[in-house]
Amino acid sequence: MRESNSLAGAVISLAVCVVVGGLIWWLFPAFLVGLWSGFRASWLVFIPLIILAIIVITCTASDNGGIAFLIGVLAAGWTIFAGVSLPYWQLNALQEASVFQSETPPGELSFRERAPFDVAAATSKRTLGETTGDVSGKVRSITAAGENGEYTTSVIRRGLFQGYESTQTLTPPLYGTAGAKDVTFCDFDPRAKLRFGGVWPVHNLQTAIYHRTPLGTHANQDDAFAVCVDDVPYIYAPLTRQQGFAVTTRVPAGVAIYNGKSGELSIERDYDGELPAYPQSVATAQRESTVASGSLADYWFKRVGWEDTGKDGSDPNGVNRAEFGLASADGDKQLYVTPLNPRGSSSSIVGLGVVDATHHRAGELNDYAVHLYPKGEARQANSAVADSITGGVLQGYQASGLTVFEVVPASDGSWSATIGKRQSILYRASIAVDGTITLRDANGNQVGGTVSVSSDGEVEREVATADTDLGPMTDAELRALAHQIVDELAERSGN
Repeated sequence: MRESNSLAGAVISLAVCVVVGGLIWWLFPAFLVGLWSGFRASWLVFIPLIILAIIVITCTASDNGGIAFLIGVLAAGWTIFAGVSLPYWQLNALQEASVFQSETPPGELSFRERAPFDVAAATSKRTLGETTGDVSGKVRSITAAGENGEYTTSVIRRGLFQGYESTQTLTPPLYGTAGAKDVTFCDFDPRAKLRFGGVWPVHNLQTAIYHRTPLGTHANQDDAFAVCVDDVPYIYAPLTRQQGFAVTTRVPAGVAIYNGKSGELSIERDYDGELPAYPQSVATAQRESTVASGSLADYWFKRVGWEDTGKDGSDPNGVNRAEFGLASADGDKQLYVTPLNPRGSSSSIVGLGVVDATHHRAGELNDYAVHLYPKGEARQANSAVADSITGGVLQGYQASGLTVFEVVPASDGSWSATIGKRQSILYRASIAVDGTITLRDANGNQVGGTVSVSSDGEVEREVATADTDLGPMTDAELRALAHQIVDELAERSGN
């Protein structure tokens, strides 16, 4: 009878554990995924430490205090060494697996021009049309789509247990004012309740993904994006997981696709197309892994690798300075592109980091190519280029509230800067490989003189000469010439 009661008690205990465990997994899968991922990434530190702790306790109980002390010192030493070295080992493994230095310099690369990110973001907030929801605030570039690329974001339906209301697609022009004509919407079915950040588990898209994928698969909201295909809204969520045993790296793990009309959620292992299905977070990790391309000492003392332009506090690219989307020159695919600074205090741009954003294979890393400028030919910081445009080419025009929105790589090794006001693009500046800056309006007419930025940051301006024919000059060029004359007269009167 006692054996029967013991067996029944064991069965009940097991059933309770299963029910409680299942309830925790249903309610808090993100917590468990984070816990498991943290263990997978750091077990090399903690498992040996736990084993050593057990040995110390055993030795102490056996009156072997000396051995216990030595093992304790060993455990402390291992914890410190492994704790500070493990990030290097992980980054080095990622760098060795996927990052290479290309023989093609940035001057031989070509990208298709796009409307600047800031203009798209400003347009998104001001042209929500008849939607009653709240814009998510996460604007993503789909630069391989359409003639000049697209930007998209999602609109969240108001209500505690609601999903998305619609997907907003923006196609700002390369010149002119972006308005309602450049914005379209495709609506989610009200019965499609899943969204990132949903309050209840049955309304949370991340939770639904975790319930359909193996433990350890991670869905990052920052990697996700929304699109409209034939008036059907979709949410694409690139997935990642950790790969490796002692030293782990994060790799792609498929793509979750949520249909906003049918409410169907599917998981695809592979993707090839025009959408940026390669996880942006993995591309960021690949770039950051370059700091571990040398020895452990090089990593500790920050002597190798490259960084984004974050140290340039006046970079007109702002928060959109790394892994921004640019289409290839033929528009066939989207690339994540990052201007690279060397380690240290220098804010000069010494190269570009480029990775294919439209190719996704579960368990495989895309190659991350580092294209470096030849020695002595590094570009000036983007902030220096912006200052040269506003203070050199535009001269007095900055008083009219013109802003340099972004400076990004363009065709044939040149760079392109966009100048305008909020939702309006008035000029584009082409920065040639030799640093020459030429400003043009929507009609292709040159505005003002030509400015050249030397490698040491000095600005040289070409001005109109006395025998310049004024007839062919545009109104903007005449105003610029007049401003030059006034400045010169003011300078002479002061001498």
